[in-house]
Amino acid sequence: MTQSIEAPAKEFCVDWEMEGTDGGRVNVTLSGQVSLLDGNRFYKVDGVLYIAEGAEYCRQVGNPRLYVRRNGVEASGRHWGWEAISSRKTANRLCTMDGYFVRTGYWAPSDRSIQLSIVAEQGITRRKSYSTTATVRLVD
Repeated sequence: MTQSIEAPAKEFCVDWEMEGTDGGRVNVTLSGQVSLLDGNRFYKVDGVLYIAEGAEYCRQVGNPRLYVRRNGVEASGRHWGWEAISSRKTANRLCTMDGYFVRTGYWAPSDRSIQLSIVAEQGITRRKSYSTTATVRLVD
């Protein structure tokens, strides 16, 4: 049986303002914490994605499907590659409830940081736009 020992968590926050063609704006916030588990063998991201302001204008920005993605950075500067870590929720649905998510994954000895950002998919073509990236340094 493995005992899970959790290291102190580091917090992150990403605020993103989406603008529509008709002048509507929606502010989306991603916040939470990242921690390492089992002697730095695994990472755990525990967060929430929600509409912070402008909920009535979701349709004016195209009512996009929003989700969270992550990327890892090794000591050499090499990146893992972006991967979705939360389910896709429409902005209209996020107006009525927050999108909570928890994600765990393998943490290699050479890993140092994890990057998180918000993605918005719009329309039939699923055109994507990306928020700024929050980089959380977990290992010095």
